[in-house]
Amino acid sequence: MMQWNALRWRLEVLAVRHGLWMLPGAALLLCALLAWLWWLPSQEAALRDTLAMRVNEQATASVPAAAPHSALPPAARADAALQRLFALAAEHGLTIAQADYRRQETGHVGRWQVQMPATGTYPQVRRFLRAAQAIPGLSLDEVGIHRAPVGAGVEARLLFSVWFTLDSPAEKAP
Repeated sequence: MMQWNALRWRLEVLAVRHGLWMLPGAALLLCALLAWLWWLPSQEAALRDTLAMRVNEQATASVPAAAPHSALPPAARADAALQRLFALAAEHGLTIAQADYRRQETGHVGRWQVQMPATGTYPQVRRFLRAAQAIPGLSLDEVGIHRAPVGAGVEARLLFSVWFTLDSPAEKAP
């Protein structure tokens, strides 16, 4: 009992000399020590377990990767995708005066590259670009938009690529 009274007396003397801020400081130091010794290692162990489970799941679920071009449509559907692109432009009120086409083939993959200047309003161009995302194998390579000299519309220079797979060597253009 004497030891507790002596300890209490010493704490009171410290509190009077250094103020009452020492008690919350000691409590915070004790909490930090507990976190470092008990909580932090348990969190680290849980993280290690989760990472090990994910690695095991990936190892068991790994399937031989298919060729990256296997998700692309065949060459026969590339022409339909181009027609769908122009139909979408007309549906959204864009005017296309002309379009430049270029076909490129390398290995198992080919593409139609289409450059099309379109005129319309800015919201029409945005809606058209958003709708064109649904066409399989289509990528938007370049966009240039500037205000038209006459009227309130814009002129957009759009560069699209329609990617496709070459099923057989007979499909390659001479």
